[in-house]
Amino acid sequence: METGIRVLTTADAAAFRSLRIEALRRHPEAFGASAEDAERIDAAGFAAGMPKQAPDAIFGAFAGDALVGMAGFFAHRPAKVRHKGAIWGVYVQAAARGQGIAGRLMQRAIAQARSAGLERLLLTVTVGNAAAQALYGRLGFLPYGIEQAALRLPDGRRIDEELRALDLRG
Repeated sequence: METGIRVLTTADAAAFRSLRIEALRRHPEAFGASAEDAERIDAAGFAAGMPKQAPDAIFGAFAGDALVGMAGFFAHRPAKVRHKGAIWGVYVQAAARGQGIAGRLMQRAIAQARSAGLERLLLTVTVGNAAAQALYGRLGFLPYGIEQAALRLPDGRRIDEELRALDLRG
């Protein structure tokens, strides 16, 4: 089935909530948020928290009417850092992987950042997440550091995150 990508709206809040909780449950080591915290927020709360100011957006990948992937993007607002933006919450359901969906979501987010006139796009990726590290590398995101113990999971594990950046000026 063909997968379409578009910006999520508040009408997608319930589907976004469901997919976000799935991502947080299945891969707690990959996200700074927790499933437990997300589950306390209903669909209306998710809708209220969705981006309201361009160029910020959450991009969704749809197989038919089903939301199967997502990637968030926001631009920094303070004057000294408004040349930068960040990617967050990239996730594709297991059954939809291997079709280039994550790459297409990322390309949409990169295009959004470029169209907003940003110079630098940032993201973090769990050290050891080879598939995500490879995707981000193919897209031109270069590592610039490691944050040790960036995440602490409920079971006590500490997870390092690699900091990456894409120069949008070229």
